[in-house]
Amino acid sequence: MKYDLKDIITFTNVAKLKSFTRASEALNISKTVVTTRINDLEKALGMTLLARTTRDVNLTTDGHNFLNHCNALLQKVESLDDFLDSYKGINGTLRIILPPYFSRYHIAPYLEEFLREYPSLKLDIKLTENPVNIIEESFDLQIRIQIPTEENLEVAKLMMNRKIVCASPKYLEKHPAPKTPQELLNHNCIVFGENAVWKFKQKNKKGVIEISDLKGNIKCDNGEVIKELILAGVGITMKSACDVENEIKEKKLVVLLKDYEAINETEFYIVYPAGRNTSPKIKAFIEFFQKKLSAKKV
Repeated sequence: MKYDLKDIITFTNVAKLKSFTRASEALNISKTVVTTRINDLEKALGMTLLARTTRDVNLTTDGHNFLNHCNALLQKVESLDDFLDSYKGINGTLRIILPPYFSRYHIAPYLEEFLREYPSLKLDIKLTENPVNIIEESFDLQIRIQIPTEENLEVAKLMMNRKIVCASPKYLEKHPAPKTPQELLNHNCIVFGENAVWKFKQKNKKGVIEISDLKGNIKCDNGEVIKELILAGVGITMKSACDVENEIKEKKLVVLLKDYEAINETEFYIVYPAGRNTSPKIKAFIEFFQKKLSAKKV
C-alpha cells in the first residue's frame, strides 16, 4: 500500500485541530489541498477517517485507530530528522517577534552567546508588544505575555512575570509609603495600559483586595516610559519585577506593600506554529532561553 507522508501529516493536523481551515493555516497550504490530501489518503486506505458535517470534523473509529499509528510514525520521523540535523547543524534564518522592553533586558543580552552556540544561524527580529499572526506573516515564533487564543499555535513557558508595586525614594520623600493597598487611593498611581484594577492578596491570609478607583494623572501603554516616570518621582506603579530588578538592587526604586502579593502574576511564553514537527532552530531558541530565564524571578 502506498501513501504520501504529507497526507499523513495533513490528517494528523485535521484530527488535532478538528478543522480543515485551521489545518490549512497551520500547514500554510490551501484548504483545497488539505481536502485533496485527505481524500487521497482515505482512498489509498480504503476507509473513512473523518466524519464531516457543515460545522464539525470528527474522527471515525477507524480514524482513531489510524491516528495512533500515525503519531507513532511521525515520532520516528521526527527522531530521524533530529539525527540528520545533528550532522548538518542548525542553520538558516530564524524569524522572531519580540516585545521590545522585555527583550532589551532579558533576550538581547544573551543573543551574542546564542549565536556563538549556533554560528550558522541568522536572526530576523521584529519588535512589537502586540500579538501577530506568525503563520500568515511567516515568522517562526513570538514571545508573548498571554497564552495565545489561536488553536494553531503551540506554547512553551519562558519566565515568570511577578508584579510588584514600587516608587522612587524621591517620591517617597514627599509622600508617606502606603502600608496597605487601600492607601494607594491617596497616591498618584500611574497605570499601564488598561490595567486599572490592581488586585492583592495579603500573605498567609485568604481573600482578594481589589483597588479599582486609583487616582492618577497618567495612563501609558509603554513600560519603559512608565519606568522613567517612576524614577523621576512622578508617582507609584505596579510593574513587572523583572523590568525593575536592576533599579531595585541599585536602590533607585523601592518595593512597596511587601506584606501583600499582586495576584495578577502572569508568565512570558514562546508561541510557535502547531501541527508540524518543530524545526531544530525553533527548538534551539526555546531550549536556550528557557535555560537562561525559567528560574529567573525577582
